[in-house]
Amino acid sequence: MSGDGSDQFARIMRLLAEELPDLADQLKQEVRQGRVASEQRLKQEGEYQVRASRLAEAELPPLGKADIAVLPYTDDESIELVRSAVLTLAETMYASRKAALDIASEREMELTVEFGDPELETPSYLDLKAETERARVALETVRELLSEGTDMTVGVLQ
Repeated sequence: MSGDGSDQFARIMRLLAEELPDLADQLKQEVRQGRVASEQRLKQEGEYQVRASRLAEAELPPLGKADIAVLPYTDDESIELVRSAVLTLAETMYASRKAALDIASEREMELTVEFGDPELETPSYLDLKAETERARVALETVRELLSEGTDMTVGVLQ
C-alpha cells in the first residue's frame, strides 16, 4: 500500500482501534494475511508472470490450475474490506435485536431483559425496543456514511 489510500486506511484503522478494537484486530489480521488467488485470477490480474518467474528462480514447480497464491490487498481493496465489515456489523446488530424484539413481542414476553443474578450483583437491563431503535439508527447512519462519495473517516464511529 502506498500514498493516499494507505494513509486513509491507516486513519480508518486508528478510529476502529479506538472504538471497535476487536473488529480492528480482525481487519488488520486479514489485510496482513492477504487474499487468496487462483492461477486464473493471477493471470487476470497480471501477477502470474511475476509469480512464475519467482518460482522458476527458486527452482520450484510452476503454479498449476489447482494451486493458489496469496496476494496483498490493494489500498482500495483494504478500504472496501473495512467498509464491508462495518456495514455487516451494523446490519447484524440491527437484525439480531429486531429478531429478539419480534420474538418477545409475538410471545407477549417482557421487552426488558435482565442480566445477572440479583442475589449476587446489581443486574443490568436491556430494553429491546430502545436497543432495536438505536441499532436501526446506527445502521441508517452507517449506510449513509458509506454511500457513494462519502469519506468513511468522517464520523462513522461516532
